[in-house]
Amino acid sequence: MLPIKLSFVILNYNRENDLLITLSATKKLLQGKSNSEIIVVDNASSDHSVQSVKALHPDVIVVQRNVNNGVAGWNDGFALARGAYIIVLDDDSNIEDGFDNAIEILDKNPEVGILALNIIGGAFPTDYLINLNDSIDFIGCGAIIRTEVYKKIGGFAEWLFIYTHEWEYALRCLNAGYKIRYCEDCHVNHRTSSINRTSKRLKIFSIRNEMAIVYKFFDKNTRKKYIARVFLNHLKTLSTDGIKMLPLHISALREFFKIKDTLEYTPVTKEIQDYYIVRNWATRRFYKIV
Repeated sequence: MLPIKLSFVILNYNRENDLLITLSATKKLLQGKSNSEIIVVDNASSDHSVQSVKALHPDVIVVQRNVNNGVAGWNDGFALARGAYIIVLDDDSNIEDGFDNAIEILDKNPEVGILALNIIGGAFPTDYLINLNDSIDFIGCGAIIRTEVYKKIGGFAEWLFIYTHEWEYALRCLNAGYKIRYCEDCHVNHRTSSINRTSKRLKIFSIRNEMAIVYKFFDKNTRKKYIARVFLNHLKTLSTDGIKMLPLHISALREFFKIKDTLEYTPVTKEIQDYYIVRNWATRRFYKIV
């Protein structure tokens, strides 16, 4: 048997049916590849997800958590991964095609620490990215992380809980000397289950976390300006979302002030900070004011 090269890590929370679809699709993708493993991390589900996986897919490694710690749940699977590459999937996403091409890119380009895949469907498609270009963007429902990156910088940040963990991880990855690139040819179907998803939670956590990322990683002499830009640029979305969403922006600001002093200050280099500023829409100039 070949040594493990490909470690699929799937995070699940109360999406039994979606998880089973993802597992079936992933096994179909891996037919003929004995150098792979599938790890499911169950984030304290109250449904029958764990029982169903064990009954229907006994070859899948299952990690059963007692407490839901959000995106950091993936880390339990990362820690067990034996492969050179960690393929990150959500319980409602699966790779459709182009997988071999993605692995070939990583094999030939050791400087690439994270390969963003082409997300189809859902709230966060990646069709705005340019094939094989350097980026700060990847989506957690479909990406490949080089295992040596995880061993060097650790896993996803627990303090974020949910949303924007990709930008936090991207900053650490880039600061460690790796590149992030996009593979247009490897398509991920994000079926986007409505279970556990609300627009309220998305708005509050996204704004709070983006401000906190700047606070944690940017230079202390300039970070206030960029925190202000994040908040103000998000206010622009009221023109399409409606003024009814304003209380969520205020809630996000309050939540940011609650957590900011709990964050350890770990600044990235000025080069990486500047790279992030011009590529993240929320840290760009707010008109000509800030």
